[in-house]
Amino acid sequence: MAKKPVNKSQTVRDYLKTHPSTANKEVAEALKKQGIKISANHVANIKSKMAVSKGKRKRRGKAAKAMSAKSGVSVHEIKAAFGLLKECGGVERAKEALDAAREIQKVL
Repeated sequence: MAKKPVNKSQTVRDYLKTHPSTANKEVAEALKKQGIKISANHVANIKSKMAVSKGKRKRRGKAAKAMSAKSGVSVHEIKAAFGLLKECGGVERAKEALDAAREIQKVL
């Protein structure tokens, strides 16, 4: 019977949640004892990707708070605007969607 495939990246992320300050080599050795073959370099790559995504969220949050203080628009509203931009695919399409919503609002 074939072994069930293991998601090594998720296994490393889970291990790092419980052991956050562990060195790459130690993580690789611990997972090797569990039967998962992974190198310290692979662990380092996974850790670096985790740090990048976490940093991006922090920067966006700080920028939203700064803009909120400057413009008087709440952080929640700014995040909703980001969602609209992402959904529409850009500023121009979002403006078109808002114009259409204004027209519908006039009718109602």
